[in-house]
Amino acid sequence: MFKSCSDAPKNGVKLPPWLNHFNARDLQTLFRCSVAAWVATLLIFIGPSLATIGQATFFACLVIFIAPPSGIVFIFMLATITMLLGICLAWAWGVIAMKAALAARPASDTQARLYALQQAVVSRANATGEPAAAIQQELIFDGFMLDARVTVIYFVMICLFVYFLARLRAMNPKFALVQVFGTIISDLFLVIAPMLPSFSGTLPKTLIEPAAIGVGLGLASSILFFPQSTSSTVLLGMEKVIQLAKSPVDYTQSSLSKESDDYSLEDLVKIKGQIIAAYKVMEPAIGFLPLDFSIGRWGAEDIKSLQKPVRNTLLSSLSLLEFHIARVGGHAKLQRLKETPSEKQDIDEKGLREVGLRQLTDSLELVQAIQSPEHESLRSENVRTLKQSSSEILPACLDAVTIIVDCIHLVNKNRWLPSRSREKNEKLLDEGPKVLEALRVARSSFATNTTEALIQTHGAIFDEEGNLKPVDILVSHSVRGIMTGMVFEERMLAVTDALIRLLAHTLTLLRERPKTRLWFPTSLRYAAAWIFRKDAVAPIPEEQAPMTDPDDNATSTDEAQQLLRISRGYRPRQRNGFAKAVLGTYHWFISAEGMYALRMVIVTIALGIPAVIPSSAGFYYREKGLWGLIMAQTTMLVYMADFTFSVVCRTIGTVVGGVLGLVAWYIGSGHGAGNPYGLAAITGAIIVVLMWGRLFFSPALLQAIIMCAATFVLTVGYSYDDTHIPQYGNPGVGYNVFWRRLVLVLVGITAATIVQLFPRPPSATRHISHSLSNAIRSLSDHYALLLTCWGHPEHRETGQIAEQISIDLAEVLTTLTGPIALLRFEFSSSRFDSQTLHQVQSLCHELNQNLGRLLLLSGSLPLELQTRFAHSFGILDHRQIGDAMAVLGVVEQALKTGDALPEVLPTPLVKRSYEYWMQRSGEFKLGVDLVRDENYRKYCVAVSSYVRFLGVVDELVLVVKKTLGEVHVVSREVWNV
Repeated sequence: MFKSCSDAPKNGVKLPPWLNHFNARDLQTLFRCSVAAWVATLLIFIGPSLATIGQATFFACLVIFIAPPSGIVFIFMLATITMLLGICLAWAWGVIAMKAALAARPASDTQARLYALQQAVVSRANATGEPAAAIQQELIFDGFMLDARVTVIYFVMICLFVYFLARLRAMNPKFALVQVFGTIISDLFLVIAPMLPSFSGTLPKTLIEPAAIGVGLGLASSILFFPQSTSSTVLLGMEKVIQLAKSPVDYTQSSLSKESDDYSLEDLVKIKGQIIAAYKVMEPAIGFLPLDFSIGRWGAEDIKSLQKPVRNTLLSSLSLLEFHIARVGGHAKLQRLKETPSEKQDIDEKGLREVGLRQLTDSLELVQAIQSPEHESLRSENVRTLKQSSSEILPACLDAVTIIVDCIHLVNKNRWLPSRSREKNEKLLDEGPKVLEALRVARSSFATNTTEALIQTHGAIFDEEGNLKPVDILVSHSVRGIMTGMVFEERMLAVTDALIRLLAHTLTLLRERPKTRLWFPTSLRYAAAWIFRKDAVAPIPEEQAPMTDPDDNATSTDEAQQLLRISRGYRPRQRNGFAKAVLGTYHWFISAEGMYALRMVIVTIALGIPAVIPSSAGFYYREKGLWGLIMAQTTMLVYMADFTFSVVCRTIGTVVGGVLGLVAWYIGSGHGAGNPYGLAAITGAIIVVLMWGRLFFSPALLQAIIMCAATFVLTVGYSYDDTHIPQYGNPGVGYNVFWRRLVLVLVGITAATIVQLFPRPPSATRHISHSLSNAIRSLSDHYALLLTCWGHPEHRETGQIAEQISIDLAEVLTTLTGPIALLRFEFSSSRFDSQTLHQVQSLCHELNQNLGRLLLLSGSLPLELQTRFAHSFGILDHRQIGDAMAVLGVVEQALKTGDALPEVLPTPLVKRSYEYWMQRSGEFKLGVDLVRDENYRKYCVAVSSYVRFLGVVDELVLVVKKTLGEVHVVSREVWNV
């Protein structure tokens, strides 16, 4: 159909995404976060606050960089609550561990050791003249009071807690901050508490106080400087989503025109990703609307009532965009098929054949059979027909989008001074109904004119009574042209209907809510549910994207589970209860999450032991070995790809942050002891730069930015500590702090690398390929469910939950996007690479979309047309079902085992379906009255979705074959038998 797209848009040079934030809202966010971080830094340079808070005053600024007040106030509060929860849990457990550990040593032994400490202090003080308190502190931290019994209790209890936190984080990324800060506080009890002579429950106060101050500063900044309500954030997100959702309509208009096409297939896929990403950013905040406290015209319920119309608009726009993607992608695949080598060219110089040649050859024969000059002529006729019929509806849709965006922008603007927008409000209330009525009129005329134009264009295939003539090649092409045109019509009408509903609802809200008022929270239940919901958004971008098993349908609805249970089948034999319990326990410990937690314990013990050995305890304390331990623990991740990327980011971030710290220190203080005014000025400037990166750089660089900020703050903070509150173990100033910090980072990374690699590195490639294998198994279940429901009236309720079934799997597949991108950093023995798995993931998305659309139609398409579809295209034919199931099963196992696929498979499935249709072409019924039937458009969509489903399965086989190769090759002579 329309023109192919081959050239990228030529819009000139654009700023990179991380620089495209010079707008009022982003600059306000930058100011709010930078002020909080800068004030936290100022506490280091104020003498009384530094003396009161202590050596780790810089930790307040680090907390703000980890969880900046960049968004909604309540979400920031939830983020910091999870952080404080980890701190409190670790503090409580540490106190319990301290009590238990001190009880392990008899009181008489403790008194004897204390007496020996006192004698050593007196003796050294008399000999050197040093203060007794300083000598006692040095001897304690050199390990004078260490006892093996006490140390063992500490290590057992703290390591148990570290294991628990690691499993908690691996199970639910929501607890990332709980694990990070809980582990840091636990480390204090692990490496310092065994050296203390008596109980000290306030040991972690050194870090807890600045952490709490950082939280307080962030909260105060969120409230005082440009506070963001949930309603404002959601409305801004909706405005962006709707603005992006008009891109498919824009593209349709340009494609139908005679103007040059400025978009390639990659551009269309990129637009699709931008639309989905914008909605995914907006959607989590909707759940917080009941907790919102705001001033404005629309309340939480009003805004939430827009969610479904906006979502329907988004889905219909994506459906139209997918129509164009399939068309442009099909053209590109057709060109590749035409380049398939002939029989004499299928062996290269090394005697190797092209993988998948048999399937490619069969596909090429199918293309040659259905293509002809008449086919190209009819395509041009279709383009002219659709251009004429859509000349009114496309501009009407664009006008509707403009009005909707203007309404939302108006309500979200001037919340405090609504009188400033009164004139604009009246203008929208006057123009909006006119645009709505024009859209309805355009919709009605488009539905009528397009159908009649298609009938007129292909009128040669109908006899005088309006019935289809005997089927030949020309008739076949015309039938496909009619069906393609009606699929486009259905997609366009879906977009129009969604915009009509959204515009009508928006105008109703605008009319019924003329005044600004104060809105209070309506429910607090979501706050508690959010913490324990695994699928709810985390407060900060995760270092490691959650990898959920696609077979885990815990988030599915009960109805979906009930429908899928039959499709999944039952195993004939089950293990007894005891065996299942033993195996379950074993797998619980050796799972990816269990191995991650075990590795965390091993690295904790490895880098914690030097702190409790008398000969190395003093060196460990003086050189701040605690930070090396923390670095090793925070570097550990579940899978190798994430770990490798983490190591690279942390190393680069440490070096850059250290350089910035040195620049700040020597500019602010020169060679002196540290000028608080100069340091305050230069750190303020650098904090703005670092905070820009923290807020606006890609989430993949989160670790690098946080490490950069941490090293910068540590360098300045410890340098100022050394000259203003000298203590035993201070690392020095400037360059001395930097190189010691760098050494600790490298030590921690080295230890983590050794533990991560041996005895077997946890492969993300293996996990992702298994997850995609499970996704294909789920798709087979959905296919079986479709076959169960198609043409059976007792299962028509399936259509009501078909969307939820598709969404469940789509969300699982989407979580694999980040991990697949990180596979470039993994050394793996698997044949699958990032590019191949990304292709498989994309194809799984397409299969899911087409099966979801067919499931939806199984509940809305009239039974008569469902029966006609099954009879004409063989969707219920046992041979076609067996072929599709067999191919899906083979691909599923290949992704899991890595074994090559057989050369001869029942592919291409599209060719078999075409042959089935040709065998029944004499019984194919199509008439003018049927084309005018509104339900027939849905029938055409069903045909398009089913053929596309089979085509994607064929493409999936080729992708896997090109990676794994072919086995059981049949000789060339057999092909032609």
